[in-house]
Amino acid sequence: MVAGRATPRSHVPAAKRRSALKADRDGDLSMGAAIKGRAGVGKSTPPTGPRKDAGGRATRTGILGATAQREILRQAAGTRDVSMKEGRLSAARGTLVELKVTGWQKSKASDSADGGLSSLIKWLEKKASSKLGSRARNVKIKKSKVEGTDLIIKVTAEDALSLVRMNGYGWAGATVNIARLDGATSEGATSSEAEKTKAMLRGVLERRYDTDSKFLNLSALGQDEELRNQHIFDKKSTTGKFFPAMMKVFDMAFDKTEDRDAAVTSVSLSNNTLDDLTTVSTLSLYLPKLQNLDLSNNNFASLHGLETWRKRFYHLQHLILTGNPIEQNEPTYHQQIVSWYPNLRQLNGIQVRTEEDIAKRAKLADLPFPIKSAHFADEGGIAENFVRTFFTGFDTDRNTLAAYYYDNQSEFSYAVNVSAPRDPNAADKTETGDWEAYIKHSRNLKKITQLPARQNRNFRGPKAIAEAFATIPTTKHPDLAAEARKWLVEAKMISGVPDVTGASPIGVDGFLITVHGELDEIDLATGQAKKKRSFDRTFILGPGGPAGVRIVSDLLTIRSYGGTQALEPDHLDAVAPLTQTPAMLQQPQQMPEPSASAPALPPGLDLAQAELLLAQLMQQTNMTLGYARDCLEQVAWQYQPALEAFARVRDGLPPDAFGAPPAQ
Repeated sequence: MVAGRATPRSHVPAAKRRSALKADRDGDLSMGAAIKGRAGVGKSTPPTGPRKDAGGRATRTGILGATAQREILRQAAGTRDVSMKEGRLSAARGTLVELKVTGWQKSKASDSADGGLSSLIKWLEKKASSKLGSRARNVKIKKSKVEGTDLIIKVTAEDALSLVRMNGYGWAGATVNIARLDGATSEGATSSEAEKTKAMLRGVLERRYDTDSKFLNLSALGQDEELRNQHIFDKKSTTGKFFPAMMKVFDMAFDKTEDRDAAVTSVSLSNNTLDDLTTVSTLSLYLPKLQNLDLSNNNFASLHGLETWRKRFYHLQHLILTGNPIEQNEPTYHQQIVSWYPNLRQLNGIQVRTEEDIAKRAKLADLPFPIKSAHFADEGGIAENFVRTFFTGFDTDRNTLAAYYYDNQSEFSYAVNVSAPRDPNAADKTETGDWEAYIKHSRNLKKITQLPARQNRNFRGPKAIAEAFATIPTTKHPDLAAEARKWLVEAKMISGVPDVTGASPIGVDGFLITVHGELDEIDLATGQAKKKRSFDRTFILGPGGPAGVRIVSDLLTIRSYGGTQALEPDHLDAVAPLTQTPAMLQQPQQMPEPSASAPALPPGLDLAQAELLLAQLMQQTNMTLGYARDCLEQVAWQYQPALEAFARVRDGLPPDAFGAPPAQ
C-alpha cells in the first residue's frame, strides 16, 4: 500500500466504470452498486488544493515528523488503555460556537434557487453525524447566515469539533473549508502527539464511512491527501504499521463488539496495490462478520496472496476480485474461492450460490457433526448384491426372504423412535404418527426396561422372524438406481463374526452394513402409499445360507419422515445442488494425505515450540488444529496476542472451528 506505486486500472471501459458506481444524493458511493456490477467500488472524492488548518492557513507538511509518527503508530497499534477522547472545549456545555464555511459556492448545486444552501446544510448535519462508535451524536445547525461568499453557522460546542473535522471534504464537486471564527484549532486541547494522530486516523475513518449503507471505503488509501500530508506512506516502516493502527482506533470507537459488527457490513480495499493481505490482515480480526468485500484492482497474482483470509469472514456474501492478475494467471481460481466462503452468494457480480443452497447448508450445520461422504468397502460384490436383493424381497415376499437369508442363529428386532426430528420442509408439522401397528413388538430399550419384555421382542430363527415381518405394514422402498439420493448405504468388512460350523472358534470375516433411507407404507386395498417413514437398518453378515451369505443380526428402526437433508454429504466446494449416489456404486474413496508442509515460523521459534503453542491454544480456546494454527500465524506466533485475537473474533467463527467441549 505505497503511495508512489501506480494504481492498476480496470479493464472495463471508463464509461461503464462510472455507471457502475452508484452515488447517493450526497455524493457518497454505495457498496451495493459495485456488488451488482463487476467494477470495483470507487474512492470518495478527494480534497483538492492545499490542506488548511482550522484558522484557514495552508500547511505544507504533516503535523508530525517521520520518527514521531513511527512511534505513535506503534503505540496506537499495540495499546488499548488510552481511549479516544474528544478535545475539551473551553466553552461551557451547550454554548453556541460560530463556524465559517467557504468554497461551497463553487459546487454543482450553485445553480439551484438558493445556490445550494439548503442542500449544503443538510449535508453538513448528516456527514457530521456519521461518526463511528457507540455514542455517535446527532449534529444540528442551530442558526445560519450568508455573508458574501461565506456561510456562518452556529452550533453547540459539542458539535463544533465534528464539523471542523470535515474541513477539506468534497461536496457536490467543490472542496468545503470549515473553521472556527474564534481561531481555535480543530484538535481542541488534545494532550499529546499520540492523541493527535489517533484523532487524525479517526477523522479518516469517519470521512470514509457512510452510515446509511454501513460502508467503510478504504480504497486508494495511498492517494488520500490527508494521509499523504502526514507522510504515512513515505517509508515502509510507517506503511506497515498504519493499517493495524487505524483498525485499532476503529475498534476503540465502540463500547461493544456487537455495535462494531453492526456498524460496518461492507468494506472496499480496492486500488491499494496489494500483492497479498499482510498489511491489511487485521481487518478480519475487527470485522469478522463482514458481508461484502471489494478487493478489485489490486495486484493479487495467485490464491497464495489471499490465503490469509481463507478461514475468515464466515458470513461473507459478496466478494469482488476483478482487475487482479489472478484472473489471467489462475482462470479457475473462483472454484477455490467459493469453497473458502460457505455463505458466498456472488463473486465478481456473478451468482455462485442460491438462497436455497445457503439454507440447505445451514440445516446441515445444525446437525451435531458434519455429514461426510459414505464409505463402502466391498469384496466380490457381496455387500452390493445383498443390499439390492434384500430390500426388493422385503417389499415383495418376506416369507421367502426370511428363509433365504436367516437361519436358526439369526436375530431380528425393530424399534419405533417417536421423538426423531421430522422433515423441516414438511407442510404439516403436527401430523400424527399412527404407530399402532408397530408398538406391540417395538424393542425400544429406552421404553422397554424389563428383561422378559426385551427378550420377547428379540426374534430368532426364520419362522419367528417371518412372523415378526408379518406384523409390519406392507412397504415399498425407493428404487435404488432411479432414486439414489434417498439412500445412504455404508459397508465395511469386520472380523470375529460367529462361525455356525464351529470350525473357527475366533470367528470369521463378515460385513457390517448400515442403511438409512425412507419407505412408503402401502394400502393393500388401493395399492397406494398412505404413510411415508424414515428408517435406519443395521446388518451383520457372515458366510452361509443358500446364497453364501447369512444374516447374523438385523436391527431396524422406524421413525417419522425426516427428509433427505442429512443424507447429503457436506461438500465444501458445492455450488450446484448437491447430488448423491449410493456408496456401493462409487469407487472406494481414498483418505486425503495429511499435509507435509511445516508452518512458516518466525526466527527463534522451532517446530517443537510451535507445536507446544498450538496445543496450549487449542486447550485454552477449544479451536481445532487448523483454526488454532491460522490464529497464531496471524499474530506471528505470539501466544497472548493470539488469545486476544481469538476473543475478538470468537462470535464470528463457524461451528467447525471448534472441537468437542473440553473435559471438566
